[in-house]
Amino acid sequence: MFEKFLRFFVENARMNYTLFFLIFAIGIYSYTKTPKEIFPNFDLDMISINGSYSGASVDILDKMAVTEIEDNLKNITGIKEITTVISPSRFTIVLELIKGQNRYNIADKVKDTITLTKSNLPSDMDEPSVNVIERYKKLIDVTLTSKKYSTDELKPFATQLKSKILGVDGVGDVSIYGDSDKYFEVLLDDRKIEALNLNKSDVFSVISNLSYIFPIGKIEGSKKHFYLSTYNGAKNAIDFENSLIKISNKTLFLKDIATVKKRYEDSSTLFSFNGENALSLAVEQSETSDALKVSRDMKKLLKKINKENSDIHITIADDNSERIQDRLNIVISNILLGIILITILVALLINFRMSAIIAIGIPTSFVIATVYMYTFGYTINMISLVGVLIAIGIVVDDAIVVSENIQQHIEEGYEPKEAAILGAKEMVKPVTIASMTTLFSFLPILMISGTMGEVMKLIPIALSALLVASLIESFIFLPIHASHTLKSGSKVTSWEKANKIYSEIIHFFMRWKKTFLLLFIILVPIITLMAIKSSKFQMFPNFDATDIKISIKANENTKLEDAYKIVQSIEADLIKEEKRFFIRSIDSVAGFRRDTGSNTERFPYVMYMTVELKKLKQMNFLDKYITPYLSFYYDKEGREKN
Repeated sequence: MFEKFLRFFVENARMNYTLFFLIFAIGIYSYTKTPKEIFPNFDLDMISINGSYSGASVDILDKMAVTEIEDNLKNITGIKEITTVISPSRFTIVLELIKGQNRYNIADKVKDTITLTKSNLPSDMDEPSVNVIERYKKLIDVTLTSKKYSTDELKPFATQLKSKILGVDGVGDVSIYGDSDKYFEVLLDDRKIEALNLNKSDVFSVISNLSYIFPIGKIEGSKKHFYLSTYNGAKNAIDFENSLIKISNKTLFLKDIATVKKRYEDSSTLFSFNGENALSLAVEQSETSDALKVSRDMKKLLKKINKENSDIHITIADDNSERIQDRLNIVISNILLGIILITILVALLINFRMSAIIAIGIPTSFVIATVYMYTFGYTINMISLVGVLIAIGIVVDDAIVVSENIQQHIEEGYEPKEAAILGAKEMVKPVTIASMTTLFSFLPILMISGTMGEVMKLIPIALSALLVASLIESFIFLPIHASHTLKSGSKVTSWEKANKIYSEIIHFFMRWKKTFLLLFIILVPIITLMAIKSSKFQMFPNFDATDIKISIKANENTKLEDAYKIVQSIEADLIKEEKRFFIRSIDSVAGFRRDTGSNTERFPYVMYMTVELKKLKQMNFLDKYITPYLSFYYDKEGREKN
């Protein structure tokens, strides 16, 4: 039956080649559309509970709130572990769930528990919030500076820019640091109020109703809904002053008794960039987006906006897509180098025609595997590419074994097409069984639980995709290529000397077989044990850091403005050593910080700094002559750091 299958694809050459080019085109398209990132996407089986109680110490919070909440949470099934972080005035409880539990259902149960627990918490304490933890995927920082405009004057522009950035496909969220809300400041003139014999309570009541939004319904659409509301109130200070009001049967303008200014609230955070007052827009990508594509689209948008607003300088800092590019460049260039070296070795050790078939077969297997990865929503990242690296040798073995067997049948006098059918048919069982045994040896990785299991599972998935793709290539496309490429009498490298040496070695061990077996049984376990003891295990290698994070906490009485001065003074000192430390940019936030455990704090006395470094120089032969030419995204700009 399989012979009929092979004969069909070999004898229908036009259809075979059409299918080959079609799959290749689909594979290339799939690669361009598949998201690229450093580590794969996965859902965290975690839920967070965040609460605050102003003025409470750590001990008070623990006794009055946290312990009560933790005790009630223990009754919920599906929770594996509870971890709590308490700081003055606030706390965070993280719930790690048992694998396979529906985190949204558990979150609803936790919310119900918090609602029931609220009666036992301090009455003046806000109800804690419950959130399903999503992975933090920061992509890029956009900073705004200007010599013409003040920070307050930049805030409307920052809000407009945020809206435009959110319109870029793949952007999940944008947070503005240094921003604050607008409000009307109404300064009442007591003397005028007394002169007009007005009641202050009536004045306050009338002014509070001058500007409001009242919802009256919504219109449902096919894709989204639109809210309907009535609006009352001026949008600028002059119109607000000219508002006609009626107090105690007297009609007058607001400006008759008050002065109105439209201004910004005091910022909860202050941002600095390279020592200058600035605003920052922290852009996060959505989970399924391609970081490289989102970054490219954003840069095009910002370049256009920068040209339209020459007085405002827009700078991109801490671009995570550059790190993704560098990591992918290393792995992809290594894969391509391996393919080139394998092709050359086959040409030298067997013959050129067979190396040509293998050179076509390896990328064909890759593009078929890429179609699978794209179709089922996986991403191209460091982990999936490790699976690809492992599978390269197996893919090459399949191609060599099948093509070499076809060559033997051609040498025996069969026509190329008949030789292709017979040679492939004989190799179906051994090649398939060899691939399956390799695949089964990696399947236990899928049983690893927790975050590490979610990361590592992509190795067997990528490996299996490439193994299946290799089987498809070896028994559908390779036979037709072999029938048109291989021919009788092709020069094959002689292995007589190598076979002679190998035969002598085998005969030597056969003569001393008892001694050899005894030494093997004793020495191999001892050497293996010593190697394991002396080896150092590291799950992932350290990469060169491209930025340094500095988290600072000052005295609790420190004001936001003082914290801002602290980070700016540190910035000034670092900028003086810019060349020495290869500093590319420095951005700082006062009023916000993130610690090593990714816990965030928003207090006037906390600070957070990011020192972005220049890229590492080309240090070795691979960096200089291989990676730049075998990479898809290589960028040599800014590589100055030793």
